[in-house]
Amino acid sequence: MKFKTFLFLALILVFSCSEVTDNIIENNVPVPKNLEVGIKNNTDFRFIRSEIIADNSTFVYQILEPGEFSEFLEMYQIYSEAEIRIQTADAYFSFSPSHFNEDTKVTNGLYYFEINMNSNQTISITRKTF
Repeated sequence: MKFKTFLFLALILVFSCSEVTDNIIENNVPVPKNLEVGIKNNTDFRFIRSEIIADNSTFVYQILEPGEFSEFLEMYQIYSEAEIRIQTADAYFSFSPSHFNEDTKVTNGLYYFEINMNSNQTISITRKTF
């Protein structure tokens, strides 16, 4: 009877220590840093499809109402400007920077590109952070 009690207590101790160890590891290992990028529609147009071209990939954002933020997608790196394409119900707009300034490159954090449009429907973007 004593042996069974000892075995039972030993099993409880092993499992509880294992759980404590797992919790310590999970809470002390830093979460990997990544870069997440979204879009803010700062126009009066409904974006049916928006794309950011970065890292030799096209990141697609679906419908985005005026004044709203898109979902945030994980990317490897972005600069202060990015190549962006936007489709509305009546038109197609694009922005392509002439060059990328290496000093503005970021690889982690939460950023978004605010999309603006002036009266002659020329698109401009501004990178912002949360």
